[in-house]
This record gives sequence, C-alpha cells and structure tokens, in this order.
Amino acid sequence: MKILPLIFFMSYMDDEFYQPGLDVDPDKYVIVDFDVHTSADLMERVYKEIPAESSVGTWKKVAQMTDDILKRLSAKTYEVTKVNDTFSKIKVAYPLELFEPNNIPQMLSLFAGNVFGMNTVDNLKVMDVQLPDELINSYPGPAFGPQGIYDMIGIKEGPIIGSIIKPKLGSPPAIHAQTAMDTWSGVDNNGVTWIKDDEPQTDQDFCRFEDRISKVLEYADQIKEQTGRQVVYACNITGPIDVMMKRADFVVDHGGKTLMIDVITTGFAAVQYIREQNYGLPIHAHRAMHGAITKHPKHGLDMRVLSIMYRLTGVDAIHTGTIFGKMGSGKLEEDRRETLASNDALLMKFGNLKQTMPIASGGVGVRNIGKIIDALAPHVVITAGGGIHGHIDGSAAGATSMMQATEAALQGVIEEDSLLKWAKENNKKELVRALES
Repeated sequence: MKILPLIFFMSYMDDEFYQPGLDVDPDKYVIVDFDVHTSADLMERVYKEIPAESSVGTWKKVAQMTDDILKRLSAKTYEVTKVNDTFSKIKVAYPLELFEPNNIPQMLSLFAGNVFGMNTVDNLKVMDVQLPDELINSYPGPAFGPQGIYDMIGIKEGPIIGSIIKPKLGSPPAIHAQTAMDTWSGVDNNGVTWIKDDEPQTDQDFCRFEDRISKVLEYADQIKEQTGRQVVYACNITGPIDVMMKRADFVVDHGGKTLMIDVITTGFAAVQYIREQNYGLPIHAHRAMHGAITKHPKHGLDMRVLSIMYRLTGVDAIHTGTIFGKMGSGKLEEDRRETLASNDALLMKFGNLKQTMPIASGGVGVRNIGKIIDALAPHVVITAGGGIHGHIDGSAAGATSMMQATEAALQGVIEEDSLLKWAKENNKKELVRALES
C-alpha cells in the first residue's frame, strides 16, 4: 500500500472530476480511453485524479479556482469498467474548449502529460482517443491518402508490395542504387513497386544523401522509360527541420515521388511543418522508437493513438505492424489487436481528412505475405527486407518470388503447403526456390 500525504488529494478529490453515467456529447468533448493499474485502495481516487491532473485540478486548493472554471473546463471520468481490483478501464471526457486547434503537442501535453508521473498510478496506458469533427478538421491531414498513392503509381487498388534495401547501412551509393534497381526490376520485369530507405539511413560518410538519392532516382526513371511502370523510392529526409527542407527540395528537384520521415524521433511539430510546406509528394512515416512508447502492455500510448495523431499531422502512410512478422512484442493476439486497431484508425471516417495508408513491415517473407494480405488488403503497403534480399539467387529473384506469392494470395492460395504446390504447377521458379531453400 502506498502512503501519501493527505494534502495531495485536497483539490483533486472534487466530485466534479468523477461523474459516472454522465451523458457526454462527442461533438463537445475529446474522449480518452485509459487502462489504469494501481492498488485496490487507490483506484477510486485515481478516477478523479486523472481528469483533475490533466485539466484544471491542482494538488492543493487555490483561491483563483472558480465554480465556473471547475464546471466548464474540468475533465470528467464518466465510464468505468472494473476488470479486477487493480485494473480498470475508464473513459475521460475533456471539454473541447481545453484544446488549441491544429496543435498536437498541446493536445498530448494535456491528456497524456503529467498523468504518467502520478504517484498513485502504477501503470497507465492511453488506448484510444475520440475527437470531435471540429477539432479534427483544424488539422491538415494527408495530402494524398491511399487513392492519391494509387493514382500516382497508376493502379486501381492495393496491396502495394515493396522492399527495404539491405544491409540497412554500409552499402555505398552505387551498390545501394543497384540493389534498388534489381528489386524494382525483378526477373522478367516482375519486381516490386515501393522501395524505402531504412530508418537510420540519412547522410553518413559511406553513403552520402545526395549521391544515394540521385543514383536511385536515375534508376527509377529508367524503369519508367523502359517498362512504363511507375516505381516509388521513399527517400529518408530525417534530420533538423532546416535540413529536412533542403533534402525535400533535393528530392523534388530530382523527380522523387515520396518523402520518408522517422516521425517519432523527429517530433509531431516537425512532421506537421514539413506536411504544410506542400512539397507535392506523399509522406512515408517510419515509426522508429515507437516501442519505447507503445510496447509495454500496461503503460504508455497504444499504437492506435499514435496512428490517430500522425493522421492528423498529415502523413500519407505509416508503419503499423505485420501481425504475422517477427517485429512485434511476441504476443500474437496483442500484436493482431494493436495492428488492426491502428489500421482502423488510419482508414475510418475521420472528419473531412483523407485516409492514411498502413504499412506492414518486419519479418515479411513469401511464407507469411499471403496471410498479411488476407488480413490487411487492399489498403496496405507491404515491405520486405531480408525476405527479398535473402533469396538464394539474389535480390531480383527475391523480389519476383514475393510478387509471385502475392499473385497466389490474391487467388486465395495462402497456406505454405498450398503455396508450394501452386508455385510448381504454375512454373513460378523463383517462388519455388524461396520456399525450398
């Protein structure tokens, strides 16, 4: 049992902060779902402390607190589902007036700021956020969304199959670019469409940004000229804001089709600033470092919440997980829940904003791509690294084997035993080699 000074609870304990059964108008409140873990004797106090700390409450009563401020601007826990004595799911309603339009840092500072440091909470996780259309529509949202990406590539719908160049670091520009060309080309022009830099690939001495980008985009132009296929290279411009702007200009000037940003390490405000420069290119958002925020099952922010925030900032595509890959927490059902919840947040009706395309990556190979497609298609980009470049016959054969497995999946052939049989019957040599090696 925690022993805390009684004075800590004086103002936080006002009944205004806990109103079970309150009729909440979703057009007038931001509604936040919290998973709360604390000792049984503190749980009911926490129902009041979370809305108090994240709105107008103070640890000690103050003379400036008026009845009007308390009633008009206090957040309120209005729904509680008690899972057990030390775990409750609660919904907290925050008056819309508390939020500055078009300002994600302020929004997160409000409902996900100091509450994580409260002494009375062992663990706290923000599972979902429901926003009124008035607040949603104050944000830019994606410039392209899935349909804009399909139009750019020249296809009707997804899935879009892609790759990450491997090794992620160390290859000089010429080898990096040749690997991209091989992967786009495949065998007999049956390669992937989408290639991205890996998250730490920016402007290191062994592979300077401008050299890498210019060489890869030259090959992209060759693919277009020789085959008519529009391929995509998501160029990682991550860095300080002024550097990102210079890199974005370079990509635009060299005919690039997509900008990539490590959105969590870069920061919400920086991402939104780049979006609002209107470079005319989709933004591919990599979620590097998300595990520090999302991975603990009882603490932090669920990936669904981050997906909502980044859809507001205006990214056109963002990584959300594979369900069947190797990069999740190791808890298959939780990975599946979080990925599907995140994808729903990106694709659901959301004010007037366009959708954001989910990206599945991490442990993707010919053996599981059918299951991924079955679970996530059509609106998804699926990117494979080792699953392509680790093919026994090289990157071109690996890319083709992935496209062949995709063809099979779209025909309903998903399980590995059936896939090998299908590959042999249809003379898909690259896929057979991948499955038998």
